[in-house]
Amino acid sequence: MCIGLISFAGIFVKFVYNLATHPMENPSRMATGTFNPPETQPSRPAHLRFANCRTLLQLLRVHGPCSKADLVRSSGLSAPTVSSAIAQIEALGLVETLGEGESSGGRPPELIQFKASHGYVAAADIGGTRLRMMLADLNGTPVAHWSTQFAADQKDPASVCSVLDEGLRAMCQQTNIPTSKVLHLTAGAPGITDVRAGIVRFAPNLTGWTEVPLRSMLRKQTGIETIVENDTNLAAVGEYRQGAAEGVEDFVFVAMGTGVGAGIFLRGSLHHGARWSAGEIGYLGVPGAPREPMEMHKTGQLERMIGGAGIELQWLERLERAGLRNEPELAELRAPQIFDLAQEGDLLALEVLQYTAVILADAIATLALVFNPELIVLGGGVGSHDRLCRETDRLLRSADFAPPRIRTSFLGTQAQLHGAISLSLTAVESKLLC
Repeated sequence: MCIGLISFAGIFVKFVYNLATHPMENPSRMATGTFNPPETQPSRPAHLRFANCRTLLQLLRVHGPCSKADLVRSSGLSAPTVSSAIAQIEALGLVETLGEGESSGGRPPELIQFKASHGYVAAADIGGTRLRMMLADLNGTPVAHWSTQFAADQKDPASVCSVLDEGLRAMCQQTNIPTSKVLHLTAGAPGITDVRAGIVRFAPNLTGWTEVPLRSMLRKQTGIETIVENDTNLAAVGEYRQGAAEGVEDFVFVAMGTGVGAGIFLRGSLHHGARWSAGEIGYLGVPGAPREPMEMHKTGQLERMIGGAGIELQWLERLERAGLRNEPELAELRAPQIFDLAQEGDLLALEVLQYTAVILADAIATLALVFNPELIVLGGGVGSHDRLCRETDRLLRSADFAPPRIRTSFLGTQAQLHGAISLSLTAVESKLLC
C-alpha cells in the first residue's frame, strides 16, 4: 500500500527533527498546532536517529497499515535507515505486524502498523453538577466512557479528585486495561485556570475552589502525569481538531450550560490571555441591565441571565404571569426542554428563546468586534440547541459589519473530552520513544 505525500517528505522530516530536538513548553499550544522553532543546532547522530524514529512513527499513525517500502517512499529515508528505525520502534512495543499484504508482482510485503493499544490516555470534564470521563487509545479512539452526578458533599477539590480516580479505575476495569497503561490525563475545570502552574484560580460553580493546585492533587491521587485546562478551552480544542471548527484558524467557541464561557482560537492557537481569564464572557455586562462590578467569587451578569438557571427563571416568571406556575410538567422543564417547546411553537417558550437570543447576539457582536473571528461555534447543553442558533444568527445578520458564521457544535457534550484527549496525545507523543 503506497502512502503518498512523497513531495512533502523533506519538509515533514525537518519539522519532526526540530520538534524532537526542541520540545515545546506549553502542551495546549502543541495541541493547537502553533510552533515557532528556535535557531537550528548542529545535528548529532542521536538526534537524527530520534528524528527518524519519530518521523516514521508519525507516518505509521497517520497512514498505517503499510509496508517498510511504503515508508521509504513516503519519508525519503533510505531502506536501511527505515529498517533500523522500525526495529527500534518495534523493540519499544509501538509496532505490530499484520502479516503479508497484496503482491504487485514480487514477494508480498509485510504490513505493519502503529500499536495504538501500547498505552492509553484519559480525559475528565469537571462540571458544575457532574463528572464525565473518557479513555482512549493512542490513536485517540475512545474505548470507555464513565460519568456520575456529584453529591452535594462531593464538589470540593479533594472529593472531586477522589471521584475522578474512581471513574478512571472503573473505565480500566470495563476494558481490562491495567491502570499502569494509562500514560496521561487531561482534566477540564469550569473556572479560571492557570495551565502553566496547574492551578484553578477560581470556579464559581463548585465548592471551595479558590487557588486549587488541581494538577498536583490529581497526580498524587492517580499517579498519572496531568494537564489541567479550562473546560471551555478544551471544548474549543475538540471542535478545532475534529468538530465544527476543523481547519478554521480564527474562531470562538461559546459554551452555554450551567455557566457561560468562551474558548478563543487566534491563528490556530488557544488564546489564554495575560492572566488566563480570556474567554470569561459570563462576566460581560448585559445592555439595559444595571452596571455592576465584576467579582470573581460571584457568577457574572451574562451568565446569570442566559445560563441554564437564568433561562429557567425567565420561564417561571412567564408561567407565573400566565397562571401556569403550579403545572409541574411545565414548571420543572430545563432550559433545553423550554427551547424544544419553542421549536414546537409554544408562545411562552418562544418569548424565552427570543429573550436569550437577543442577549446572546449582543455578546457575540462584542466578541466579533474585538476578535473578528471567521466562525462562532455554539455549544454546551443549552447553547447547542439548533433553534437558539438560528434565531441568534438571524439577529446578527442585521449588522453592517460582516458577522461571523454561526454554527452549532458537532461534538456536543463530548467536545471537552475530545479536546482533553487531543492534549494528552500531544503530551505523550514525544515520550513514546524514550
